[in-house]
Amino acid sequence: MRIVFAALVAVPLIALASTLATGQQSRAADPGETAYQEACASCHRTPTRFMRRFVDLSQAERQVALDDFLKTHHAEDPGKRAAIIAWLEANHVRR
Repeated sequence: MRIVFAALVAVPLIALASTLATGQQSRAADPGETAYQEACASCHRTPTRFMRRFVDLSQAERQVALDDFLKTHHAEDPGKRAAIIAWLEANHVRR
């Protein structure tokens, strides 16, 4: 009886732990967020303040302005810049 009870408790706990770990991995696996953490976060903990200067631009203008800014601001790699811009557009632009 104890074995059955232990199995009934353990299976849902394992499923919950797996779900939580998967959710954490998917958030941490975003290449734009990772690139932001590597290139920007030491000075800009969150993008909220520096994104203010781009808020009134159209999406196309904002992407060009962000690319120009990042070229000279610790993100020289075009792939890294593109990932950061995509992440910012998806997560830090008020619509």
